[in-house]
Amino acid sequence: MKEYRGRIINVSSFIEGERPVDATTDESGHGTAVAFQIFRTCPMAHVYIAKVIRKDGNEWVPDKDAVAAALRHAADEEGWGVDIINMSFGWTYNDHPGVESAIQEADRKGVLIFASTSNSGLSFGTATKILYPAADERVFAVDAAHGNGQPAAFNPPSIAVRGKERFTAPGVGLRSPVSCNSAITGATFSSPLVAGVAALLLEFARQHPLSDSPSVLDHLKKRHGMLLVLRKMAEQKGMDPFYFVCPWSLLTGRWSTYGGDGSVGTPRWFVAHELISILRGTSDSGGYGPRVGIELFPVHDDG
Repeated sequence: MKEYRGRIINVSSFIEGERPVDATTDESGHGTAVAFQIFRTCPMAHVYIAKVIRKDGNEWVPDKDAVAAALRHAADEEGWGVDIINMSFGWTYNDHPGVESAIQEADRKGVLIFASTSNSGLSFGTATKILYPAADERVFAVDAAHGNGQPAAFNPPSIAVRGKERFTAPGVGLRSPVSCNSAITGATFSSPLVAGVAALLLEFARQHPLSDSPSVLDHLKKRHGMLLVLRKMAEQKGMDPFYFVCPWSLLTGRWSTYGGDGSVGTPRWFVAHELISILRGTSDSGGYGPRVGIELFPVHDDG
């Protein structure tokens, strides 16, 4: 993790009775492994780490009061003011009004929220359920997949929450700076990978040429806008509706390359055009219409 330390902007514990500095020691190793997956995906991300896990006997469990406090602080401009929140944990029921309220407020402020559907597929004896907060309608639910994109057998079944779109990312046999001699497995490590992809998209939108069209970033920071893009770059694997996120399908697309300075005709320019086309969408896709990115790609009267 040494090469990424400069990218960790702040670390704080939200557990009652602990000092903020107590989060600098990761006894379980879980948070370190999660942060590592984010950096592997988006190395230039600015990361804020909130400690919300406490020891209960021999188990590490999320402290719901701490989760609610961390969500509020992360989403608040007077706090950390983040763009994205990842929650690699969960519990069986939506039984904490403070957490739900904090998620609603973060969503209202335009913060994208990702969470793992389960810890290992069998945690808490809920193999048939998506854990909360991944089950919340405002949260992107992320399951685990093998490297070839096939969904992991331990994921909650696709019918666990009807109408909930299920994105997947590698979550089997991953590397970890904590368990150097053994691989780690679980949706808890897939969620930060998809969150990292979302961070890449926001980073791309802040660079030339998309930086010349603020509406693109504005729409990507909305849950529905990011959903449109994730849908476009995801592939269904297997019979069940699990969608494996393939960022290369957008970032390279039919040009099979990437790069350039964003000037007309460069690969970066074509990718920017593709992204704007996705956000504009159609009436069927729920797109935002032809005004998105109009500074870069005007809409002609003839369509």
